[in-house]
Amino acid sequence: MGFNDSYKRWHVPKKNNFNENGSLKKGETHQGYFKDLKNPGKYVGDPNLIIYRSSWEFALIKWCDSSPSILRWSSEPIKVPYYDRVSKLDECKKLGLDPNNPRNWVVKNYNVDFWVEIDKGGSRPEKWFIEVKPKGKLKKPVPPSKTSSLKEQKRFNMLAKEYLINEAKFAAIDEWAKRNGAYFYVFTEDVMNRLGILGGRFDFDNTKVK
Repeated sequence: MGFNDSYKRWHVPKKNNFNENGSLKKGETHQGYFKDLKNPGKYVGDPNLIIYRSSWEFALIKWCDSSPSILRWSSEPIKVPYYDRVSKLDECKKLGLDPNNPRNWVVKNYNVDFWVEIDKGGSRPEKWFIEVKPKGKLKKPVPPSKTSSLKEQKRFNMLAKEYLINEAKFAAIDEWAKRNGAYFYVFTEDVMNRLGILGGRFDFDNTKVK
């Protein structure tokens, strides 16, 4: 497997912007490089490029590093191409093009959050690709009523585009993982709480995602 350190060299974490009281500004997430590696021998890739783009990803990194069930792991390990069918919708509408024609789609790369090799007590370890995502992002947005405000309509359009892009990304990595003898999972807050990842109370004996 080729790991994607070159991507992480230019796609650096965003600068954290804080309010005067020390809290992050609205809409931002904690981002940075993880430096407190306890078991460097388990990490695959450049240990200076372990990136987290949210506090949940930071917690999952600590779980990967600490859990004896995790034999090897990596952050943002690979890129998988997928078809973005929504980025050119406005252009298609303006030019009278068919948005369902693959010629009008955009090929982009999806960099999945994590890869782990995990010992679940079977004859051989399992390989997982993991995306960290709030469960609210997995729900299909409900269209607003015809009498809704312009602000509500714009919000729906934004959420619908995000949902469709995530759907395309997840389908691409799921197919790629199956072809390569691996699994793909989305770790929501429910999954991470069940595994004890959030809050640092790791349940090392529980490796069941669903």
